[in-house]
Amino acid sequence: MLPLSTLLFGQPLTQREDERGIAHLGWSLDRVLRGVLVLLQHDTGDTEAFRQANREWEIVLASDYDYAGIAARRAALLYALHALEPVRIYFARKEPELVADLERRVLPATIPSFLSGMAQRPEGLVVLCSALSNMWREDMGEGAS
Repeated sequence: MLPLSTLLFGQPLTQREDERGIAHLGWSLDRVLRGVLVLLQHDTGDTEAFRQANREWEIVLASDYDYAGIAARRAALLYALHALEPVRIYFARKEPELVADLERRVLPATIPSFLSGMAQRPEGLVVLCSALSNMWREDMGEGAS
């Protein structure tokens, strides 16, 4: 299993990915997203809402392992991290600082506008979250009175 930081933001530029590396990344993201679907079904049951979510995620999972497909998978994982505490708990075991920063600072600032835009720009969400996580370490008003 690839680390969360790699799943979301990729390898460092010094370790460029070849086709096999991209396929492995796509497969790893698919594995995690299928696990999220199992978790969601367990939590919600086989409801119409779950079936609709499952249909939408299957479209993402069926996409190619290209730029758009990987971005869609990463955006789905970012949303799962925002919405589902068990997903955060799972990844926090190995990367607690990243998960805490995403939960406290990055995702509350990015996910609402992503959703209000009908989730039409997954690559924009991924790039913004990457920039906030890796380059913009400033307080963004969380915890301010």
